[in-house]
Amino acid sequence: MLGRMALLGPGIVYVLQVQGTGDIISNAATGASYGYTLIWALAVTLIFRFVWVNTSAKYVLVTEESLLTGYARLGNWMVWIVLISIIVLRHFYSSYQILMMGSAADLLFHLPTEWSMSIWSLLFTLLGFALMFWGGYRTIEIFCKILIGLMGSSLILVAVISRPDITQIAKGMFVPTIPDSQGVYGVFFLLMALVGTEAGSMGNLTYSYYLREKGWSDVSYLKQQRFDLGFSIVCLFVMGVLLQTAAAAVVHPMGVEIEDADDLVRIFSETLGTTGWIVFALGLWGATFSTFVGANIGFVLIFTDICRKFVPGLKRSPESKNKNNQPTNKDPVYQWAISFCALSPLYIIFTDMSPIWLVLIINALVVILIPVLALPLLLITNSGHLMGKHKNGWISNTILVILILVAMHFTYTNGIDLLSSLARGF
Repeated sequence: MLGRMALLGPGIVYVLQVQGTGDIISNAATGASYGYTLIWALAVTLIFRFVWVNTSAKYVLVTEESLLTGYARLGNWMVWIVLISIIVLRHFYSSYQILMMGSAADLLFHLPTEWSMSIWSLLFTLLGFALMFWGGYRTIEIFCKILIGLMGSSLILVAVISRPDITQIAKGMFVPTIPDSQGVYGVFFLLMALVGTEAGSMGNLTYSYYLREKGWSDVSYLKQQRFDLGFSIVCLFVMGVLLQTAAAAVVHPMGVEIEDADDLVRIFSETLGTTGWIVFALGLWGATFSTFVGANIGFVLIFTDICRKFVPGLKRSPESKNKNNQPTNKDPVYQWAISFCALSPLYIIFTDMSPIWLVLIINALVVILIPVLALPLLLITNSGHLMGKHKNGWISNTILVILILVAMHFTYTNGIDLLSSLARGF
């Protein structure tokens, strides 16, 4: 057991990539709006996530080819969908992460200038860029192992001093109910955001690329990989529950709507004192910064793989790759992509954009990508020719089909209304 714990790595980076601003805001908004009643939804969405990510990882370890190579077996159109989605979504994700890094740091250490938040945003963006550009995956893994301890401790402390109702936590976890919509965020909108953040879409593609960077490259690593991913999903569940229960205990009884991240810190400060303010703001910064570096690394690894295998003029033959055998962060395509993903959204610090709405809207919209990505995964991992005895069983297939149907339902029932609301806003 201790030996396995020492080998944890890809799952830790994955936790801190996905347990970022989107999870904090979605879970906090859920707890603040509906108390403890939707904890069960967090558990269900994380089961979806485990099956999806584990199926992707199994494909990579069994076939010894990248996940995007597998998608390309169904047609190069899948590769181009992923490539375009990475460029667009990573830009917007980085935008709100840059805002949130600056906002959280400003709450902790306000500088004597009206540009305090912008200065912090710029500083941590450049720090993250340096870690990703020169350090690469292995540096980020070491950093994330330290940061997950800090974040976990912060969330536990916030939850404990919030004095949540244990009975209501158990009821919300084991007795599924859907309350009536109320306030700014409708219950189905928040459920859609939870599916987008917790079940995930694009972010779930990254884990298999962390495996390759770690050196886990064949079927002999399957058992270690499942333990690694299982540990990460448990961490995500515990962190999500701590966030929902803290918000349910502190914010929900006040009937206050969360409009931005400052509201969260202010409310915890007013109710829990200086300790609550410092701990929550520190946790918010840690989650945002770790997601900024972890997610950019993951998406750029995918981007580099696509460019080197499918983009004319950038493709490399397998022989060339084996001959060079250099770390991915030394690849010019990786370096260019990291520069774009990390630095291109910096204009956001000069706008009045509210990060809370940006987070929820983006996380709700990415639900649309779930069927596009999960259905091809279902097809390639049920191929006896590719997977042999490791092809999906009926449990994995059932869960993936349910996830696809749930995502399609949310897309249909909420997507049109959401786009209409955005249109009215402009």
